[in-house]
Amino acid sequence: MVNLSNMRGQAAMEYLMTYGWALLVIVIVIAILLIINPFSAPQGCRFDQIGFTCANPVVDDSGKLYMQVTNNNNNAVIVYKVICTQDKSKTPDMNGEFTSPVSLARNGMMDTSNITGVVAVKCVKSAGGDFLSNPGTEFSGKVWIFYRNEEDGGSYPFRTASANVVTKTVRA
Repeated sequence: MVNLSNMRGQAAMEYLMTYGWALLVIVIVIAILLIINPFSAPQGCRFDQIGFTCANPVVDDSGKLYMQVTNNNNNAVIVYKVICTQDKSKTPDMNGEFTSPVSLARNGMMDTSNITGVVAVKCVKSAGGDFLSNPGTEFSGKVWIFYRNEEDGGSYPFRTASANVVTKTVRA
């Protein structure tokens, strides 16, 4: 005669082992998804028009943006002002202090942490005021470059180039 209590114990163990392995696989998949975070926006920067490229954007927790900008225009340009804002809807006001003009040769590279007279480009909130964030949080904003071609006259209006920037905030 078969002992039914032993059969129930075996069935319970098989049930727990089957669903235990399935539960373990689910936990591992969730852990991997949390580590690689495929649902966050890709980090980087991209100009809206041809002429400039950018690389390696980093925003520190005090709101300073560091990135490399390369001039791919057909001629050299003089950069007069660089503005970083979280407001992506409109061109920022050109009023205020100019940075020291920086000449940027064709295929020349500018590091925003190295602009004469500027430590880094300070990012501002869309409603005004400084942008401050905790390290590890995502920053999404827009960088505006106001420039003239070298052959433009002093009375020629400023040209603009803008780039969308998405990056993680780091500790200053």
